[in-house]
Amino acid sequence: MRVMIVNVHFAPESFGGATLVAEETAVRLMGLGHEVVAVAASSEEWLDHGHLRRYEALGVPVFAIRRSDEATLERDYDDPVVTRRFGEILLATKPDVVHFHAMQMLGVGCVEEAQRLGFRTVVTLHDAWWLCERQFMVRGDGTFCGQSWINPDVCATCVPSPSAHVERQLRSTRILTACDRVLVPSEFWRDLMVGSGLPAERVFVNANGVSRPAKGWARRPHTGPVRFGFVGGIHPVKGHQHIVDAFNELRRSDYELKVVDGLMNLGGHGFGYEDWDVPGYVQIVPGYNRDTLDDFFGSIDVLLFPSQWKESYGLTVREAMLHGVWPIATDGGGTVEHMVDGVNGTVIPLDGDYRHLAAAIDAVLDDPAAFVPRMAESGVRIATLDEQTRDLDRHLRAVVHGQDVADEEGSNPWG
Repeated sequence: MRVMIVNVHFAPESFGGATLVAEETAVRLMGLGHEVVAVAASSEEWLDHGHLRRYEALGVPVFAIRRSDEATLERDYDDPVVTRRFGEILLATKPDVVHFHAMQMLGVGCVEEAQRLGFRTVVTLHDAWWLCERQFMVRGDGTFCGQSWINPDVCATCVPSPSAHVERQLRSTRILTACDRVLVPSEFWRDLMVGSGLPAERVFVNANGVSRPAKGWARRPHTGPVRFGFVGGIHPVKGHQHIVDAFNELRRSDYELKVVDGLMNLGGHGFGYEDWDVPGYVQIVPGYNRDTLDDFFGSIDVLLFPSQWKESYGLTVREAMLHGVWPIATDGGGTVEHMVDGVNGTVIPLDGDYRHLAAAIDAVLDDPAAFVPRMAESGVRIATLDEQTRDLDRHLRAVVHGQDVADEEGSNPWG
């Protein structure tokens, strides 16, 4: 099959969990014998809006479309200029199926255009962006809205333009319902999306695969201060302020904190050291990639994941556990599907109170040796990237060959 993969970023502009999934499955789909082409957004200043740059990354031909510089919710959601160019790429490449991932800055019009032109379409919902204009089910102040599913009537009380938001949700639901399949990374996220109005017979779990350490890799003994890591990014919902408040509450300095700033990979900065005014030693580093993942997790002992919303999956938490790193994470939906509190991580309440995090950190600092993930004892089963890709291949083949979705409704072979 000829498979087109569409995501806001693609190597070398690798940023975010959705991009990692798009890149890793692209490489593995080629390994299964498929022809793969990728489409991404470009922010290169020398290109005009809607113009193309073609290149190759990870062995995949890539079409990068220059996105708009207009930083608005409306343009982020739909960009007619990008849509027209995307339609031209579709007609030139004629894929058997188009697999869409994160569509911010490319826009939902691209999916509509593929459907209008008669191409098979699959969308993976990595977060709530399609139905929540703030992407993470948060209020205007950045706090979790508390909904168990996305209710348009509730959302209308929370956004600048209620009528525009309702129109957005109706359009998104119409597009997603017209897809051949909608994929989600966890059972929790499937339940939330179906509860939010997507047809159950169209929504399937394609559990995110997680990189295992490279063959021969092992953690090196460490006798210095406990090393904490944070990979969440600058959005308030990811909880970086909770970390600052927790460390300042403890008034301890017997630790190190390594902060990943993924925007450094795109030539920018998300954090400054002034954002991390805590007693301990702080280091800000660029985001890791498929080649440096082992090195990063080998350099920390505890992952801090105080997300303030219900995550669709929580890839970083799984990566940490599989590398012998103890995660401290909020009870946030898909994040904790593979966590057993006290066995392979610490689960703290999702209630906005940083003192739960402070107590968990304090416990680790008092007895670091007690906080090493016991994966065998936990009994969890985390899919590999190869397993995720084989499952994805099954979905794509079913779409191309017209298999009735009712034959395998919501199936999840790794659940």
